Amino acid sequence: MTDITRIDEQAARLKKAREMRGFDSAKAAASYFGFNYNTYAQHENGRAGITRAAKEYARAFRVREAWLITGEGLPQDIDGSDELREVFTRLATAPREVQAAVITYARFALGEPSGAEKSRETATTPTS
Repeated sequence: MTDITRIDEQAARLKKAREMRGFDSAKAAASYFGFNYNTYAQHENGRAGITRAAKEYARAFRVREAWLITGEGLPQDIDGSDELREVFTRLATAPREVQAAVITYARFALGEPSGAEKSRETATTPTS
């Protein structure tokens, strides 16, 4: 595959990603996400490759970076593993209070008792 063909295919996938996210024009998407319009338009029109900006575009349009660059697989991360991986990576370096709040919320959302509730359950559970 030539570089021109690869760039054209990336441009087509970038346009598709934008349209899947509901943006009618490159200008609307660039404005919404704060992309430099001229650079974005060059990427979407196939005048420049997207490799350096692919991660940012993938995040904005909620598609997989690998799909955007190579066309492999599905555009979207169906099981959410890419998004979860990104969140957990960022959470690992977040302040402790943020980590604690996220853990508490996750336990609540998953229907698991929090640390305080576990302590109460243990204290009130009769032993034989």
